[in-house]
Amino acid sequence: MCLIEQVNRQCQHLKLSSLTTALPELLQQAETNELSYLQYTDLLLGHEVKTRNDKRLSANRRKAGFPIEKHLESFDYRHQTTITKRQVNQLLDFDFIDNRHNLIFIGPPGVGKTHLSIGIGLKAIDAGYKVLFVNALSLVETLEVAELKGELKRKSAAFVNLICSLLMNWATCP
Repeated sequence: MCLIEQVNRQCQHLKLSSLTTALPELLQQAETNELSYLQYTDLLLGHEVKTRNDKRLSANRRKAGFPIEKHLESFDYRHQTTITKRQVNQLLDFDFIDNRHNLIFIGPPGVGKTHLSIGIGLKAIDAGYKVLFVNALSLVETLEVAELKGELKRKSAAFVNLICSLLMNWATCP
């Protein structure tokens, strides 16, 4: 067995999955740039960390359940006079999450409530928080169906558990 195959097997054993496929390219880059052993180690580990972080962000975005992808950068504040860009940007320090305050957007259809919610949710995921997007109508419908099936208590408990699993401070969950 050649040395690169042996290193690949060791990467697989250590669950360094992204290095298994990227190793030849990273090795070539190290040789081309005459990297020191420490620089090459940094290159290898940096690649693995970035790949894992990208996978985590992708999974958290998928699990959030956003109906569409909307970004704050494309929100048109000129047509929305009840909230300013400064107010939205102040939310991006996520103190409202850390302090467990609710953030509720109220207004008629088409004013940007969903756009802002999704945009802030995406930023929260990028900042390391887990997000679950559920609009009020879907939540009420889910609970009504559960009530009709006699499963309201179980479904409510499942929502509470889900919400608690998304919170950063586990000690306050029941």
